[in-house]
Amino acid sequence: MKLGFARRDITPGFPVPMAGYSVKDRISRGVHDRLYARAFVFNDAISEPLILLQLDLLEVDKVCMEKIRQGLTTIPKEGLANPANASLLVCATHTHSGVGGIYDTEEGLKREFLSLLGENNPALVELIVGQSIEAIAEAAGNCLETTVRINRGKIDGVGLNRRRADIHCDNSILTFEFMRSDQKKILLYKLSCHPTVLNGKNLLLSADFPGAVAGKLEGCGYDMVAFINGPAGDMSTRYTRRESSFSECERYAAIIIGAIKDLNKGSFEPLEKIELHYYSHSLRLAKSPDPKAAMENLQKAEQNLVELKNNNASPSEIRKAESLVEGAQVNLIKSKYAGNSETAEEKTVQTGILKLNDSTIVCSPFELFSSLALILKKTKQIEFFCYANEHEGYLADTDAWDNLDYEALFSNFAYGEGEHYIELVSALL
Repeated sequence: MKLGFARRDITPGFPVPMAGYSVKDRISRGVHDRLYARAFVFNDAISEPLILLQLDLLEVDKVCMEKIRQGLTTIPKEGLANPANASLLVCATHTHSGVGGIYDTEEGLKREFLSLLGENNPALVELIVGQSIEAIAEAAGNCLETTVRINRGKIDGVGLNRRRADIHCDNSILTFEFMRSDQKKILLYKLSCHPTVLNGKNLLLSADFPGAVAGKLEGCGYDMVAFINGPAGDMSTRYTRRESSFSECERYAAIIIGAIKDLNKGSFEPLEKIELHYYSHSLRLAKSPDPKAAMENLQKAEQNLVELKNNNASPSEIRKAESLVEGAQVNLIKSKYAGNSETAEEKTVQTGILKLNDSTIVCSPFELFSSLALILKKTKQIEFFCYANEHEGYLADTDAWDNLDYEALFSNFAYGEGEHYIELVSALL
């Protein structure tokens, strides 16, 4: 098996909407660290090539995915002999300080989230897609025989359950170190955590803590470093960060790099197999909320928040109450835009099953709760890559629904569908 790799800068050179927080008119004022498209192309003389594209973006939607697939057909045949048959996996890091304006916000349920995603700008889409295709083309043209070292461990001090810090969550870290025959070394690592060290007040484009990790390691031991986010729908830096700053991103980078170095054990082995197959599932969609009930829930949530603040409640209690207000606000917005939402009762989504040597990885389009992923991880030796391909938003557990948490109310999928999805994926394994 051979591996090719390349990266391209996808940072716009002009002010753009920033995606990740519902802050009106959140327009970038500059750049702190560059955003990249990082491409891996796995190829041999027998099977079709596999393309893994990592993007320093909040998410990728249908618009971007279709253009990336179309762009593959423009790659010279000496790079990709049959692009239509190549397996493609696109994973967003989910940085909340990246580029907005690249999502389909013209109609439907995304229209009301313009402050979160930014008004669609076709020029931005073309920039990101064009640079991504260039990275894939370069990677396809420099494939060399490769060995791999795979390690798993635990990492503390980064991500915790963002609803309650004492809830068990996925604190694992997975590393793939690739060593090519030209001695170039590439790192692919996965952990589960929202890259939200930087809050909505930040107006400098940044890949957040994954950008800080790459900035320290690329060129200092590794020729390319790519971060893949895991099941982080219920995980963030909320209870571990000391402040929202770039120096704090550097602190997290030091923790992550330390964990990666501790895992650098064992010998490299031949990269003998990498396969990716997709499977379709139908999941029930959530019903559009009633506008009157949604307004009443918002008023109750706001009143509860005021009372907690007046009674000098703890920061964690206040943050929980703020989250309930955010969820109620989303519910009210969705009720007002119910006429634009999907009228179908179900939606078909795709899950990938990636096998790399003896490792099995579920590639999920969701912002999946780690509580759901742990159901499978406890019984099967598998991993999860999330925010994969066409992003489908939150997939919450029933506990989040029972507590009217923000993530559940934001989800397009019905109560209990998180657990149902895990059952469907388990059947594939």
